[in-house]
Amino acid sequence: MLQLKKIGESGYRVTTENGHASMLTRYGFLRDELSRTYAPCRAEITENGVRFQSGKRDVAVAVKNMNGGGFELKIPLRDKERLFGMGDANRDSVMIRGKTLNVWVANVASYGPMPVVLSSDGWAIIVNSTYYQKFDLGESDKDTLIISVTGGTADFYLLSADTLLDMVQAITDITGKPTMLPAFGYGLTFVESEQLMNARQLLTDVRMMRDRGIPCDVFGLEPSWMSQHYDLSTEKEWDKERFWMPHWLPENTASHRTFMGPMRFMGMQLSLWLCEDYDLFYEEDRNEIVGGAIEYQTQDSDEENFKKNVDFADAHIQGVKKLDVITKEDEPWFEHLKKFVDNGVACFKLDGYTQVMPHPDRLWAKKYLDNEVHNVYCVTLAKQMKEGFQKHTDRRGLIYTSGAYVGTQKYAATWAGDTGGGPRTLVACLNYAMCGHTNTTCDMDILDTKAIHYAFLSTWTQICSWAYYFQPWFLPPEIEQTIKNYSLLRSSLFPYIYSAAHNASVSGIPVMRPLPMLYSDTDHYDDVHNAYMLGDSLYVGAFDMHLKLPEGEWVDYFTGKIYQGDVEYEIADGYAGALLVKKGSVFVTMEPQQYILEKEHDYIVRVYTGGNGAFSLYEDDAFTYDYEKGGYAQTRFTWTEEGTGGTLAVYRRQGDFSGRPNNGHDRINNSIPKIDGIKPVRDMAVRIYGKTPKSVCLGEKEIAFTVCDGYIEFTVTADLHEQSDLFYKVAY
Repeated sequence: MLQLKKIGESGYRVTTENGHASMLTRYGFLRDELSRTYAPCRAEITENGVRFQSGKRDVAVAVKNMNGGGFELKIPLRDKERLFGMGDANRDSVMIRGKTLNVWVANVASYGPMPVVLSSDGWAIIVNSTYYQKFDLGESDKDTLIISVTGGTADFYLLSADTLLDMVQAITDITGKPTMLPAFGYGLTFVESEQLMNARQLLTDVRMMRDRGIPCDVFGLEPSWMSQHYDLSTEKEWDKERFWMPHWLPENTASHRTFMGPMRFMGMQLSLWLCEDYDLFYEEDRNEIVGGAIEYQTQDSDEENFKKNVDFADAHIQGVKKLDVITKEDEPWFEHLKKFVDNGVACFKLDGYTQVMPHPDRLWAKKYLDNEVHNVYCVTLAKQMKEGFQKHTDRRGLIYTSGAYVGTQKYAATWAGDTGGGPRTLVACLNYAMCGHTNTTCDMDILDTKAIHYAFLSTWTQICSWAYYFQPWFLPPEIEQTIKNYSLLRSSLFPYIYSAAHNASVSGIPVMRPLPMLYSDTDHYDDVHNAYMLGDSLYVGAFDMHLKLPEGEWVDYFTGKIYQGDVEYEIADGYAGALLVKKGSVFVTMEPQQYILEKEHDYIVRVYTGGNGAFSLYEDDAFTYDYEKGGYAQTRFTWTEEGTGGTLAVYRRQGDFSGRPNNGHDRINNSIPKIDGIKPVRDMAVRIYGKTPKSVCLGEKEIAFTVCDGYIEFTVTADLHEQSDLFYKVAY
């Protein structure tokens, strides 16, 4: 028998009375709460299932629980109804009606499938299950969505919203808002080659990156950092030949006498590759043992009876024999990683390896079969890594993983696995976005300049050298220059991207936004896989330069040329794709730096005339989770177009954050970073693109400006900005 639970005015959870509890619910990956009303809805139990009245239409869901476990859902589809979502279950298209997709985490084929479907008709479904699932999205019957689940009992959410953009926000109310990476996580990550890599070569490469003027924030080590290659155990150590640490120093030191000191002095964060086959579910069940854990009888538990039945005790066959020889049942997975964090490691790369492989003979935590655990393993790993790092350091770590499932966005970033950086990985990022997962990227294809363009304009970005020699200075000069150009561009865009990342953490709206998400009332953009919005104002075109532009005029970020409608984009010298700005936009960039936290930022306020726009510059301490408790500041800018000019409003900064003034920071001897509180505002440059003004006035006073190539520039001084809101009148 089905039962309904209302979760706000815009959604319901449908469950089976006395049904099988999903691991997603048990471990808190889903929650039964909506933050606001997106579109009113009603639901009722029917003879065959559920009738759901969304904002746009009635949805009849036929529900059938199967004998022996599992269930099936059938939902009629209307003629022109379009379907989206399902994360990295498909890399062919963003509009997925007419396909059959599987929900099963798998190497290459589907690193991050998500049981989430959004409809252009104003409803969405989230299936609350970790078992293998098949979504027939109108392939076998064009008029029906059929969802088949191989285990458990019927359990799913129905949500209502007027637009797909609202729907993504509603979905992340249930599945969780995306985490913010530490500030350095939005710079460039360079993962070193395994070949002949050692501490000296690592430091030399960091120095080369600095000397060649290529902004970079994170260097990563592949498996060769370990004394035992691909060490799955909790006994792993540094390879003492390659990454020697003085034996007379404490194991967890970050002293300047280790290679960590020079890394720190050069402003570079360190990432370590990990592989995992650990049983994480003892830790998840630590405080809540439910459902019949298996207890094993050993000789010691019944000694007297044992002695009656044997003449002698063979020591070789006493105790129990476990196939899992890695897991320490009483020790959380993150425990053994603390010493490396104390050394200075700030990031962990969670390789696909065993986490995307089935374990058919595994009994997890002595009670769960792999068919129930497999899909949820990767998000459980991300959770324990994120929470372990946070608990140990009171900071954000950069945790990035190739495996993903519903809820991963709360804990970690992802990349598109071992599949390169071509057009199909971009589709994966866009499909993740449709499910509310924002921190996505790929392994940059460093010999394809068009792939470099898209990868650097993803939410976060990395170059993975792995077994090769992808250091920019070993590549053709034109490729090195392209990487340098884009790394400088990315550094300059940091305030814009970081502000969008914070908005994602609050609203669920991703940084990379598929065009159908923003323009859901038309099918015109359903086949657009070569373009997306990066935040509110920037349109990125990648690979194919035939672009479908949304309504209005768009300004080339590199050249100032105006584009409109369906166009063939002319790639600017030194770049490899399109970056266009919506007319009427205002946003903030900065002068590029060697790394994000090198110094205080020199902000540049960019105004593109031709419409009205607004932007909130977000700032926090760059490291902690204080932002979740209101520890941040925002500065709001608006541009209002008028017949003969416009007004730029620069409002006083609002909010505060304290940093960690007494956190034991010692640049010489430990890995604890200096976490600054809020600093006084600084002078800001303003650049206005479009017409050359006749005058710029602050109140009644005319102020000086400089005419440059394609824009005019003036300064907002810190002393005035600290005192009051400022309104600059621009007359043409």
